[in-house]
Amino acid sequence: MKNKASIGVLYLIILAIIWGLTYPLTKIIAAYISPIIITWTRIGIAAIFFLLISRKYQYGKKEIINALLNIVAFMLFLNVGVSISSNPGLAAVMIYTQPIFVIIIEILLGVKVSIRYIIGIIIGFSGIALSITSASFDLGVLISLLGGISWAGGTVYFSRNLKSSNTLRLNAFMNAFAFPIVLAITPVYFYFKYSLYIIGLLVILGILAQAVGFYLWFNSVKILGSIRASAGSLIVPVFAYMMTFLILKIYPDILEIAGSAITLIGVFITLSRR
Repeated sequence: MKNKASIGVLYLIILAIIWGLTYPLTKIIAAYISPIIITWTRIGIAAIFFLLISRKYQYGKKEIINALLNIVAFMLFLNVGVSISSNPGLAAVMIYTQPIFVIIIEILLGVKVSIRYIIGIIIGFSGIALSITSASFDLGVLISLLGGISWAGGTVYFSRNLKSSNTLRLNAFMNAFAFPIVLAITPVYFYFKYSLYIIGLLVILGILAQAVGFYLWFNSVKILGSIRASAGSLIVPVFAYMMTFLILKIYPDILEIAGSAITLIGVFITLSRR
């Protein structure tokens, strides 16, 4: 059991690096391609990727609900929020309010949550909150917050209803189901400037963030549960700030650095054994 938990933590670490890279890459791509196009391209790549591997779909009413929460709503809020926000790292912080909403939903559903989990997540979220005290909120940040809420709902729903599912087949169906929905709303916010380099980045983004990332995420939730996996995901904003600095040269200030350190402490408390 301990080895299985270690695998779950390893999945989260790899996921944090991949998803941390997502934020600055999305910001770069959004200068040429609208966030809705980014969204359905990522979803389309993932749909093909998972179907080629699984060869089958796992579908039904529960899978549709999960696709609406975890793919359609979350991906739209994520890509639109990051694209129009002045700081991708800050948008990442709002997405990762998700663990707080997971705990709130689980408590409302009658789950007795460990005090250690609550303390760890509060410390972790305090860290990411500290890192944004010098930054001003904008519409992109607020839209990203909605992404955190929809992702929390999808995480709890998956953990309660689809935990025993085949992750590959489930992802194949969810992305295939979401693709035409997001594609249909493209005219709402459309722009496209051709660049072979940007298209290449978009393909890489789809494979890493959507296909590999979601496979790691759902398996982490299976192994660690919704609360511990969500707490572990708080390290993603830390990597988002690092990648934003390395790629976009947006420098973190002292509060962002201190906040990242506090976040890591909170994650350690939540994921560590008694």
